[in-house]
Amino acid sequence: MIVRAGDDAERSDEEERRMMIVVNEQQLQVDDQTTVAALLESLGYPDRGIAVALDQAVLPRSGWQTTLSDGARLEVVTAVQGG
Repeated sequence: MIVRAGDDAERSDEEERRMMIVVNEQQLQVDDQTTVAALLESLGYPDRGIAVALDQAVLPRSGWQTTLSDGARLEVVTAVQGG
């Protein structure tokens, strides 16, 4: 589950299992077992045509099963066709 910072989400015992991350300069709260792949899917990013950097290091697709940590910073870039 993803909660954008500032949203009035219902609080529960599960809140202790959440952490804050930053995606493209936007602060989000996610479950503590969230992987990069799960995050990208839940945010609606396509399966192809994107590049991901985790904590300022390019993350190859083979690393997308990495579990995020509290305070992680991701940059997601979508390829755009054009000339």
